[in-house]
Amino acid sequence: MPLLIAPVFNSTTPQSVRIDMPNSYTLLSGAERPYKVASRYLRNEMDENRRMFDKRVDMSSLFLVGEYPEMRLNDDRDWIEEIENKLNLASVNGICSIPYVITAKANLYGITYLKRSLDGAKYMFDERAQKIFLDLLDRSLPTLAFRRYSLSLEKKSYEDQLLDLWIGLESLFVPDGKKGEITYKLRLRMAYYFGETLQQREKIAQLIKKSYNHRSEIVHSGKVFGNALADEVNLLRLMARAAILNVAMEGISLQDLRVRLDQLMLSGESYFDRYHPSFFERITL
Repeated sequence: MPLLIAPVFNSTTPQSVRIDMPNSYTLLSGAERPYKVASRYLRNEMDENRRMFDKRVDMSSLFLVGEYPEMRLNDDRDWIEEIENKLNLASVNGICSIPYVITAKANLYGITYLKRSLDGAKYMFDERAQKIFLDLLDRSLPTLAFRRYSLSLEKKSYEDQLLDLWIGLESLFVPDGKKGEITYKLRLRMAYYFGETLQQREKIAQLIKKSYNHRSEIVHSGKVFGNALADEVNLLRLMARAAILNVAMEGISLQDLRVRLDQLMLSGESYFDRYHPSFFERITL
């Protein structure tokens, strides 16, 4: 049976990894054969130059490996993309991607191009990222927010990243929003969700107001901010990631989240103090 090998570009692990996955796959690092096969067949065939391959794939990289019934990859494309997206959600330390899949049997091999490799800092699959990733495998995630978070990692411009992240954040915090009140609800709900003190909430509310105004300027007038959005986009990404993880780990609906957030504004408590979730990813402003 052919062997399927999908190198996880731009990833690294502090020690060898071996994780049994659904669909008879294994996620591993530190294994010689997957790297040798990828190095032999993929380096000279991919759309990126040889030096780029050597920078993005080595023995410490993650590899998704499994036996496959045929040389041509068909039904598992979406699942492989989901694994890539959950890996990226599991850690804020870098960005990884699965742009190519190799199917090899004896002297025969095939290469399936899935997407371009993503740019960013080296992705570190450490112990914490591994734990979160394993927890995510069997969990349902808020679909729109998760998709837009993942899409934001693929965008080159900060303007496009900001728009994707705001679509995701709106789906999380104002699923009941109506024109004219969205910014108000976003400011209050996100301030109480992420802020634990009055000072933190005021700071978050000001950030949300400013950033949502930037979103409107980009959408309605095509304004280009460039690198001036870098820190803002990074904070939005941390917020979106934290909220997606927290909702998934708690297993609550977005309607339940909205009700909880409105209760917080009446009680004045922080989300963690009131509901004591077993998992709650915080952010630092």
